[in-house]
Amino acid sequence: MPRFYLHIRDGDHTIWDEEGYDLPDLTAARAEAIQGARTVLSEKLKIGEPLDGQRIDIMDEAGSLLATVWFKDVFRVG
Repeated sequence: MPRFYLHIRDGDHTIWDEEGYDLPDLTAARAEAIQGARTVLSEKLKIGEPLDGQRIDIMDEAGSLLATVWFKDVFRVG
């Protein structure tokens, strides 16, 4: 099973996913990233932090960027 790394980026700050996730495919990795983004967003909302520019970059074991999940794209207002 492939291993995916979900690095959280917020401007110049990065939280590196050192362990990664064993997931069947990129679709499953994207679903994991969306859930993670929603969790982080909910915490940011609680403490009043800005919600712009954050993203999760999905990387493979070789360090290649496979996809990006923008926080702004995983929630709806209204």
